[in-house]
Amino acid sequence: MQLIFSLVGVGLFVSLFLVIFQPFGSSSYIQEGRIWVLWGYGFVTFLVLMFDMLLLPRIFPGIFDETKWNVFKGILFQFWHIISIGTANIFYSFYIGGRELSFSTVAGFFLITLSIGFFPITISILSIHYYLLKKYAESTRKINERIISSENQRKEDIEKLPSVVITSESGKEKIEIDLNDLLFIKSIDNYVEVYRKDRENIKIILLRSSLKRIEENLKKYPFLFRCHRTYLANVNNISRVTGNSQGYKLIYDGVEYYIPVSRSSSKRLLGLFS
Repeated sequence: MQLIFSLVGVGLFVSLFLVIFQPFGSSSYIQEGRIWVLWGYGFVTFLVLMFDMLLLPRIFPGIFDETKWNVFKGILFQFWHIISIGTANIFYSFYIGGRELSFSTVAGFFLITLSIGFFPITISILSIHYYLLKKYAESTRKINERIISSENQRKEDIEKLPSVVITSESGKEKIEIDLNDLLFIKSIDNYVEVYRKDRENIKIILLRSSLKRIEENLKKYPFLFRCHRTYLANVNNISRVTGNSQGYKLIYDGVEYYIPVSRSSSKRLLGLFS
């Protein structure tokens, strides 16, 4: 919801800028009694940003994977906003009969989009970043408090857990593992890596299988949490949870990297510790 409000703000800024300051010949639309054209540019901007921010990450989840996101990708995405908004407004202008398609028209629209849209888009993205950072920081604090306060009770529950058998796709390979010791299972192409505690060390077992198949076989254990498309995590053995504007990350003692939690799984994570 915060994202939608921010994008609405960007669209309104574009329309109000054109209506109030009337740059780039936009005053002619007002003189002709077609002020709705200027509001249309803001609406087109809003629709394009909605597509960029909400639909593109669903269409190309690999590109927008939060575990691989960085500043460079953020800058490229910012320029993509300018290109996509400029292109959409070119076709909008052509559709209403305001411009003829030519190289100078196209170049002019991109310059206009850059000059008008760069700052509100940047401010909007930064505000979303700050909001998410604050949100995840507060919720991770509460989760970690619950982890600490319920640690003794969780240990009592863990002692009652059975061992399970995980088999390969062919059924020829089998792994028997105590759920007390299971940390998480990671998918790698056609294989999975099973991470388990082995006294003071971490043991990794490679098995030819799909994560979806293993998740289905172990679905009766609600503490085994599909936190990401490539991870099935044992919530009982989480040491700590951290979070930033990109989402939550799970920390396990003895594991050198963090386990990501996809945004679609965030609510379920909170529910497990509520």
